[in-house]
Amino acid sequence: MAITFTNVIYDRVIDNLHSIIADEFGIQIFYDEHQGNQSFLLQPLSDELNEQIHTGMVRDYTILISYQVDFAGNYTKESFRQVSLVAERFKRLLYNNRNYNVSGARQFYNAVIDSTVYERDEDNEDLLRANMTAVVSAMEIIG
Repeated sequence: MAITFTNVIYDRVIDNLHSIIADEFGIQIFYDEHQGNQSFLLQPLSDELNEQIHTGMVRDYTILISYQVDFAGNYTKESFRQVSLVAERFKRLLYNNRNYNVSGARQFYNAVIDSTVYERDEDNEDLLRANMTAVVSAMEIIG
C-alpha cells in the first residue's frame, strides 16, 4: 500500500524561502552554484527531528542561504557594506516572516538566521559572499 506524505523540506521550506527572497530582492536565486554578477544560493544542510507528537512530528530544517557579489577587482569598504546590507536586510526579512503562512496554512515557524559568515572566495578574490544559516521548524501531521 502506498503511503501519503508531504515533501516538507522542499514544498514548505525551500520553496517558501525562495518566494520570500524573490518577493523582496530583484536578485536571481539558484540551487547549484552562484551565477552572474550577484545571486542567492539555497542549499539544504540538515533535517533533524525536534519532537515526536501523537499526530506527527516537528522537524528543524537548516538551510544555507548564500548571497554573493562579483566586484570585478573593485573590492573596497563599500563592497563589504553592500554585502552586509543585503545580509542584514535578509535577516530582518526572515525575522518578520518567522511564522510563515500561505493562505492560512502554516508552512514553517521559529525561523531564525543562526549565523552569518562573510568570506572572500579563495580562488577568486573578486567574489564576496555572506553565508547565512537559517533554521526553521515545521510540523507534519501524519494521519
